[in-house]
Parts: sequence; C-alpha cells; structure tokens
Amino acid sequence: MGGIPLEAYIGMRSLTYAQRAARFLTGKGLAASAARAPWSGTGCAYALRLRPRDLEQGKALLRQAGFVPGSVYIREKDGTLREAVP
Repeated sequence: MGGIPLEAYIGMRSLTYAQRAARFLTGKGLAASAARAPWSGTGCAYALRLRPRDLEQGKALLRQAGFVPGSVYIREKDGTLREAVP
C-alpha cells in the first residue's frame, strides 16, 4: 500500500479561491494549479494541486497570506489517494 508521492492536493472552498491560491503560490515560485478535488467523486469540490515536495512550504505560505487550507490528500504513483495526517 502507498508508494511514491506523485501529487499533493489541498482542499479549497471554491474554484475561485483555488485559482487565487494557485496564482499566489506560482508567484512565490511554486508550481501550483487549481483542480477538481479527486476525493469528491461527482461533487463540486476544488483543490490546489502541487508537488509533494512543495506541500509544507505551500501550506505555510498560504496561511501567512490569509488563505485557509483544507484537507490534504496525496496521490501515490500507484494511483491510490490517501488523506495526509496533519
């Protein structure tokens, strides 16, 4: 079970919020994009997608700028999705 982290997702309250957060992190030098939350199934939840190695720095930058990060999920190379322990 598990494996090599491929992508990290941070839950966001809306698509617009995720887009704003992605622009902010991109401006800070991190590769980030808004995406539909992979854990939501057919729901309309959105997330910020970034590299796992940038996850902690990204969360810290978001908090400092007043963004409120939600749940964090990691997609492993084998395709599994797991919620990260805070």
